[in-house]
Amino acid sequence: MKRAHNMPDIETDQSDSTNTPLYLKIAHKLERQIISGERAVGSLLPPEAELAAQLGISRHTIRQAIAQLRQRGMLAARKGVGTRVESARPQWRERFRDNNRGDLFEFASETEMFISLKDRVEIRGKLATEIGCRPGKTLLYMEGPRHFINEAAPFCWNEVYLDPIAEPVIRDMDVQRSSLFHLIEAHTGERIVDIQQDIRAVPISDEICSKLGRPNGTIGLRITRRYVSSGGRLMEYAVQTSPAESFAYRTHIQAT
Repeated sequence: MKRAHNMPDIETDQSDSTNTPLYLKIAHKLERQIISGERAVGSLLPPEAELAAQLGISRHTIRQAIAQLRQRGMLAARKGVGTRVESARPQWRERFRDNNRGDLFEFASETEMFISLKDRVEIRGKLATEIGCRPGKTLLYMEGPRHFINEAAPFCWNEVYLDPIAEPVIRDMDVQRSSLFHLIEAHTGERIVDIQQDIRAVPISDEICSKLGRPNGTIGLRITRRYVSSGGRLMEYAVQTSPAESFAYRTHIQAT
C-alpha cells in the first residue's frame, strides 16, 4: 500500500475564517486534497508525528484534524497499517457519545445551514401532535440545506420550528453556523435541559430529493429533536432528512 511521505502544501487559504480552530483548518485542507484526488483513496497518510513535524504543529492538533475526517468516513485508522484514505466523499456521522449535548454543539460548528425560507406558521393537525404543542399555536419556521463547511453539495435538509421568543436570534441570520439551542440559551437565559431525539427510516419526498439533488424514491432517515428548557418550555423542534447512505449512528455504552 502506498504511503505519501511528502506532505503536499497544507497552508490554509483565505476562505478559512480567522475564527476557525487550527485543527479544523487542517482538516478542511486535507479534505479538499482527498476530494481532488491529490490524496487517493487507498493511500496512507504519513504517521502523526511526521505530519505534525512537517506542519510545525502539535501531534494533538493533527490528531484532532484526522479525527474530524475519520468521523466523516473519509479516513480510517488500521492497527499495524496506519491512517488510510477510505472515501473521496464525506459521509455524515451522527455522534452522540454518552448522551452528550456537547456533540450537537461540535457538529453544528462543523456544518452550515443555508436558510432558504423564514416564516411564521400556525401549527395544526398531525404536525401539532408531532411537535407536542397546542393546535393553532404560531411558531417561527425556517428551512434549508445543510453542508459541511467548504462543501458544495448538501448532505441533509433541515426544517426548524422555534418558539417566537427566539425571533431576535434568527432575524438577521442567513447562514446558521452554530447550534441554535446554544444561541437561544444565550438570548433567553433559559438552559436547554432535555433533548429528545427520534430516528426513523422514511422514503424522502420528491420535493426534498430535488433540493438535495437525489433521485426520486431515495430512502433516508428522518431525525427529529425536541429541545426543552428548564422551565418545561419547548424552544426548538428540528427535523433533519438525510439520504440513508450519508448517515451512520454510533453510541458508547459503558458498564456501571
